[in-house]
Amino acid sequence: MKLLFVIGNISSSGGTERVTTEIAAALSDAGHHVSVLSLFGPASPWFDLPEAISVKAAGLRPAGGNLFRAAAISRCLYQAAVRTEVDAVILVDSILFAFCIPWARFSRAKILCWEHFNLSTSHGTSMRSLGRLAASRMCDKVVVLTERDAAAWRAKYRISDRVQAIWNPIPRFSSYQSSPCDQEPRIALAVGRLAPEKGVDVLLKAWKELGDARDGWVLRIVGGGEDETSLKVLANDLEVTKSVVFVGQVRDVAAEYRAASLYVMSSRWEGLPMTLLEAQHFGLPSVSTDCMTGPREVLSCNNGILVKEEDPVDLARGMARLMASPALRLEQGAAARENACRYAAASISMQWEEMLERLE
Repeated sequence: MKLLFVIGNISSSGGTERVTTEIAAALSDAGHHVSVLSLFGPASPWFDLPEAISVKAAGLRPAGGNLFRAAAISRCLYQAAVRTEVDAVILVDSILFAFCIPWARFSRAKILCWEHFNLSTSHGTSMRSLGRLAASRMCDKVVVLTERDAAAWRAKYRISDRVQAIWNPIPRFSSYQSSPCDQEPRIALAVGRLAPEKGVDVLLKAWKELGDARDGWVLRIVGGGEDETSLKVLANDLEVTKSVVFVGQVRDVAAEYRAASLYVMSSRWEGLPMTLLEAQHFGLPSVSTDCMTGPREVLSCNNGILVKEEDPVDLARGMARLMASPALRLEQGAAARENACRYAAASISMQWEEMLERLE
């Protein structure tokens, strides 16, 4: 099949871009003709893609309530889906379907909506809610990340056969080396965009709450984003800067996982968090907020600890349990590595292939 992935900005370094490149590469390796259209960013993926995959940039600007920009996005998507010979267009983010409403019924190509957030949040924009409603009525398949979210779609939009849950795969890292989990200085690692939904402010407050329990530990926060300045100010106000490192964006995130002793995620909401899967792949025990959705699907009592969201005290309590016990870290790390096998790229890409075959 000729497949076109349409994404906001393929040059970004987030989990959505990461998993898009993974699935696109896997389907290309399986013999499909795959291309990627980046609407708002350059045609330079942050994550590696095979040379066989064509990447193009549309050079558009986000709509932001501007009708002319919205029309330009709609026209671009129309040309991609209707005026070309692709067999299927995979819209990476449900918000994009809002721009397909005027012409979706006339598309020869199959249109898939790949949702990367959970249904309980619209991420601050009514356009995503509109896109979801339109996708539930007009697209050929809605792909979500968890069965819990699939059930929510079925209940809210009264659809059954056109929504399917497919997990995110763990990226195919160049080599595997388990984390030591008990090195000096010990590292608690957090990876993600420095944005409100990731709850890094809660993490910093929890780090402060640990008090003497954090002696001999360093918190490394990997990622960039709009909240970076305010979070650094918060760390200074909390007087934790001596044991907190803002690493910024990195190309070799695997090196960060390998050096860490535990992983911590403080999100307010997720879809199916890539970083939690990556941490498990590297044998890291994890502490995560029990937010919608993903952490509860990934973690169990033997490979991680779930804590209340928006609760620095409970997050600190969970971290303290792992920080105080090398034996528990090693035990849960081994279980995490075993659990990660469920998210192997080969099995996840097979589910995509089977779904696409049924659409033909």
